[in-house]
Amino acid sequence: MFEKFSQICSKKLPKEINKILKKAKGQKACAIGFITVDDFFGFYLTWDYSSSINEYYAWGNSLNPDFLYRPLVDIVEACREIDFCNPSEEKWGFAQTLLSVLEKNIKQIPDDIFRKNGFKREDILFFSTMADGDYIQEMIDASTKMFNTPETLKKYGMMQ
Repeated sequence: MFEKFSQICSKKLPKEINKILKKAKGQKACAIGFITVDDFFGFYLTWDYSSSINEYYAWGNSLNPDFLYRPLVDIVEACREIDFCNPSEEKWGFAQTLLSVLEKNIKQIPDDIFRKNGFKREDILFFSTMADGDYIQEMIDASTKMFNTPETLKKYGMMQ
């Protein structure tokens, strides 16, 4: 069910990350968030040059690429058996599968995109969460561990 979304991300995500990193050139830190809503109707990308993601909702930088919206809406609409308006094992399972797809695609971003913009992969903290909803903190906790190396988590003070 997520294969089409994954394929589109594989093709288009590196270009979006390159756009963000071009704007971040010269910065020491850059956190990039994939933000969705409670019913998973798409993502937008947000980023900031701080080393904290605690106030991601107040960041002024964002992109709304189409490939992170419509394909995900199609998946949600096909999952009629999941009540996306209330917390449940099924909804959290959906979130975990979605995070796995993002993890795979983030890890496939070519190292050259980081290098040509003056970064190492480990300099960038990736995460995902909801702008509002049932699993805000759970998604942050799971995604930061999935998307980043221990070196990155340490740099951003997220090692436990």
